[in-house]
Amino acid sequence: MTKTIIGGALAGAALLAATACGGDARQMSEQFGASPTPYIAATGSPMNPDGSPADSQKRTAVKKLEEVGQAAMKAVPGSTLVSMETEENGGLWEVQVVDDKGIEHQMDVESDTAKVVSGPRAEDDENTDDKARYLDRIKSAKLDYTQAAAKVLAAVPGGRITEINLDSHRDKIVWEVDVVPSNGSKQDMTVDATDGAVTKDSHSD
Repeated sequence: MTKTIIGGALAGAALLAATACGGDARQMSEQFGASPTPYIAATGSPMNPDGSPADSQKRTAVKKLEEVGQAAMKAVPGSTLVSMETEENGGLWEVQVVDDKGIEHQMDVESDTAKVVSGPRAEDDENTDDKARYLDRIKSAKLDYTQAAAKVLAAVPGGRITEINLDSHRDKIVWEVDVVPSNGSKQDMTVDATDGAVTKDSHSD
């Protein structure tokens, strides 16, 4: 509507100018154009400075991970996700969650539907120290799996996460993440679960 008003105003101005100057109104109208072509900014998918797709792709990837994780944690009420890994060419996620007693539960969740198709199976063979270790990591982590995934995908635009695991490294609680960039060469990334710092394993391909 704004464009129409502007176009009409310009045409009207042309006619008034023609009348005031005694010129040919039709000629002036055609010269200025009764329906001028407005300036339209270039549109398209926003891009990062390096030319990769903007963070809409990242948000979609993180959202899918979140849906899978939420389905797994719903299957074990009160649990926290500590690991997920792709299986069957990405069709499934093998997910581990830990309940409030430190017991690990494993299940398979479909990637597309976020539906639990196998499990959960309680792995209650851990000793007391293992359970305490799980609970300590969960308590110490300030970032959950979705936040860690977002950090990695921001560092590797267009990447695809294939594994994420809460662990300890050099006395720090970290998320260890495997990500496949667009060139197909897997990278091992580490996200500090307390401050979000991202580092790349020097031995990554």
